[in-house]
Amino acid sequence: MKSKYIVAIEIGSSRIKGIVASVDETASICVLAVEEVDSGECVRYGRVQNAREVAERVNEIIRRLENNPSVAPGRVSTVFIANGGRSLASSFAEATLQQPGEAEITLQTLERLHKEARYNLATDREVLAIAPRHYFVDNTEVKKVVGAFGTVLKGEFTIMTCSPENRRALDRVTVESQQKPVPRDYVTRLLAQTEMALTDSERQLGVVFVDFGAETTTTAVFRDGALQLACTLPMGSANITRDLCVGLSTTAPTAENIKITKGRAVAERVNINAPDAETREVINYVSARAGEIIANINNLLADAGFKASELPAGLVIAGGGARLQGFNEMLEAQTKLKVRPAAVDASIAMACPGKSADHFDVISLVKYAAAHSDLNCVSMPEGAAAPAVTATAAAPAAPRPDTAQGAYGRRVPMAEDDPGLLDDDLDQPANVNESDAADELPPQGSDAAATRKSLLARLKKFSLNDWLRPPREEEEGMDE
Repeated sequence: MKSKYIVAIEIGSSRIKGIVASVDETASICVLAVEEVDSGECVRYGRVQNAREVAERVNEIIRRLENNPSVAPGRVSTVFIANGGRSLASSFAEATLQQPGEAEITLQTLERLHKEARYNLATDREVLAIAPRHYFVDNTEVKKVVGAFGTVLKGEFTIMTCSPENRRALDRVTVESQQKPVPRDYVTRLLAQTEMALTDSERQLGVVFVDFGAETTTTAVFRDGALQLACTLPMGSANITRDLCVGLSTTAPTAENIKITKGRAVAERVNINAPDAETREVINYVSARAGEIIANINNLLADAGFKASELPAGLVIAGGGARLQGFNEMLEAQTKLKVRPAAVDASIAMACPGKSADHFDVISLVKYAAAHSDLNCVSMPEGAAAPAVTATAAAPAAPRPDTAQGAYGRRVPMAEDDPGLLDDDLDQPANVNESDAADELPPQGSDAAATRKSLLARLKKFSLNDWLRPPREEEEGMDE
């Protein structure tokens, strides 16, 4: 696998976010930069309402990403855009292929089967992805179908779809870098999130995934290792904010702040232990709307025939709305499922400020795109080297004052091709080179390569104790 860069854009109802990450030869991912802006009123329920305004915000994010020191002088050449929103749903489909005699099932055979399933669905909706449930070869279920031999191949599938208007609205958003159009590829948001958030054992046992966003709540059910159901409810945490706006006669920013500071979801709203009447009123509004959202999730699961006892792996929740105080506890109490928050893969490194958990949505897009595509999304100018990257979990701490001049040894690893090798040693304390006359720094001549080799050979003679011993003046004073 060749090293590459991944650029992804998440166009949400509250925020538009962009990310750049590097993927090395071992498939290790390092997040280089994340930028976000408020989406305003140009995105509603996950669907683009004003393509021009969204394009302006997306291109501002692209400009910021390209100017980031971890990305510059690279330019965005391709971008992955998340696809989802209010119209996301799933349907069941099946298809059968009859082969002329017993023959091997290949990838081409599977592609024909998938096309047949899509045709059998008979819908005018946009097909986003086809997730297999079961494969049968000559009426026998087979887990790994490629390479098997048989006459009749049958498949059962969960097909994820969205409205054609949703896809056309995304297509109208012009993405540019340096005033030049940037090609795009789409990633189904739900598939990317669940691939990172859920384990194989959870998918096998039975698990519910909930993305609690600003204006939409997407629910997916996995069982027997396959996606069984996907549906999006047109409600989210922004509904709570609007309730507070109306109930408290205040503005949206104020209501959002009240929701964060005083809001709490509780199952029992009769005798709420709150310090004042306003807080009790806020908790009542928050709890009522949170309870409605959870009731809709319960109804969705019940209508699809899923019981809590059939989902032993519980419920995994993601999205900004899940940060509401008490919501996860209320969700656990009313669904009778154990709840845990979705987490970012621990192997993904951060080379930019912030916590990876705050960027679960876009990091999941990066991980999915890196695993399922060979595209390199950042191009470097001819002759320019890729920027050096240091992965950290947070902003680097300020250097200690006593290390500024190399008081604890060399500041960089020794190497013969290090252009700063001589300068680094000249910055060392005086006692380092005062052992004897033979250890004096050699004069720097015109042949820098020879000088570096000579100096490197001299440095290798010293042990750690030689580097850290006290000055000779102190030794002479001790003798006296």
